[in-house]
Amino acid sequence: MSSYEFETHEPVDLYVELSKGEVEVTASDTTATTVEVEGRDAERVEVRQDGRQISVIGPKGNRGGGFFGGEQSYTITINLPAHSNAILKSGSADVALDGTFGQGQVKSGSGDCRLDTFDGPLVVETGSGDIVLSRAGAELRVKSGSGDVDVAHAEGTLSVSTGSGDVEIGTTNGQAVVKTGSGDLEIGHAGDGVSMSTGSGDMKIGAATRGKFNAKGASGDVMIGIPAGVPVWTDVTTVSGSIHSDLRGAGQPEPGADYVELRAKTVSGDIELREV
Repeated sequence: MSSYEFETHEPVDLYVELSKGEVEVTASDTTATTVEVEGRDAERVEVRQDGRQISVIGPKGNRGGGFFGGEQSYTITINLPAHSNAILKSGSADVALDGTFGQGQVKSGSGDCRLDTFDGPLVVETGSGDIVLSRAGAELRVKSGSGDVDVAHAEGTLSVSTGSGDVEIGTTNGQAVVKTGSGDLEIGHAGDGVSMSTGSGDMKIGAATRGKFNAKGASGDVMIGIPAGVPVWTDVTTVSGSIHSDLRGAGQPEPGADYVELRAKTVSGDIELREV
């Protein structure tokens, strides 16, 4: 095992590049950044400090050839000051970030990404890995080929795109665009407008409180809840599915009051509008 320690009284800019293994980063109230590398030939992992940047870079061109092929596996454990920025790139390495970070960019080929809190803009991209995020305090962009996406809370604008993975979002407070080829889409509480689309998955919004909502699907079902008393305008169509609504008319919205503008369209899926 190789160990490193750097004096860092302010948040740092972390850069990690690793093909295979695990990366665990913890942001806390500390004045030092520590890095531990475990694995055969751990000293081959380059660790250095350049001003406020801390770089941790795994060796390239190992046996098996290529950055993502047949390389040595390493476990990298990093502790750094809270609100640090983080850029991580991995081939198949799993990534876990605990604590509160500034802004970030995380890219993985097939590794899973488990992220805690980011106060700044965040971009997360995976090929087949799953993505779990506790809180995004600013703009969030997520893209995955076949991985599932689970976001507990998105404060700013949100963009999620997957090929075949499911998407589950607890709460959104900004404009959201969510797309998947064949996965299910679910949002618990939407505090602003949402655009959703899927080829064969189901779409669900537990509570749509205000703004413009668009749901477009082929064979999946659509269920959208509207809080009681919120005025709603609807444009709902399905070719061969059924439509059910228990919404009660709330009249015209008062000046400055919340209201919902809802459009939902499916080919063979059912559409349900529910008062919640």
